[in-house]
Amino acid sequence: MSKVAGDTEKRPVVSLDCKVVDVQNLSEETFQILFEAPEGTQLQYHAGQYLQLELDLNNDGQFQSLFYTIANSCDPVHPRRLELFIHNASEFSGKIIQHLAQLSEAGAFAKINLAMGNAYLQTDVSLPHVLIAAGSGISKIKCVTEEILRRNPDADVNIYWSNKSASDFYFLEEFNQWVQQHKNLNFTPIVEAANDNWTGRSGYIYEVVDKDFASLDGAQVYLCGSPRMVYGTIDQLESKGLNEENCYSDVFEYAPREKKQAV
Repeated sequence: MSKVAGDTEKRPVVSLDCKVVDVQNLSEETFQILFEAPEGTQLQYHAGQYLQLELDLNNDGQFQSLFYTIANSCDPVHPRRLELFIHNASEFSGKIIQHLAQLSEAGAFAKINLAMGNAYLQTDVSLPHVLIAAGSGISKIKCVTEEILRRNPDADVNIYWSNKSASDFYFLEEFNQWVQQHKNLNFTPIVEAANDNWTGRSGYIYEVVDKDFASLDGAQVYLCGSPRMVYGTIDQLESKGLNEENCYSDVFEYAPREKKQAV
């Protein structure tokens, strides 16, 4: 089995009418959306890429374009399946979730364009990987982890996921199963501020990572969160040998920086 992350060649974006199969709660405010591509379709995208969802939210014939990270890697067992995580953080996101639920109930379809983004899995999976997510950014990290483990079950992977509260940690069971099944995989959930209802790690992500590593020299790091979190984490861990050339994030595309930002 190749240790390299497979075919990393960019493919042309394709448009598909995908059935909205299900909308279900992952937590009080986060929903999992399941889509199924047309029969006979063999989905092709790289773990960590995102898609464009086109929805007529107002039922007026005017479609709005929405971008979401694909939350599942390509699976030969379910070659037509697409998965998204959507956080209900505003009135607008609530409207999106409600619209998708209506499509699901009607057995209807949504137009999807995929796949996009350059921060996909493209590294040698025999090297140590550190995967860092804040909030709903875990969708990208979940997808990348699935693909790394598919290619190298013994890969050295450390996952860090930060949220505001313990109730925001959905999919904990799946991550904990990975820890049990893969000897070199570690998973660390982090809450932003310590409280009586949380017995795990707390603080900024970079603080926790800093305590766990004597050196990050040579580590391949994927980050998913706000520009402030991504750039701040990279800068704070530079003293540990983290090289930005070994970092991958969608932030580099949509919010390139001219100077360093503090956390």
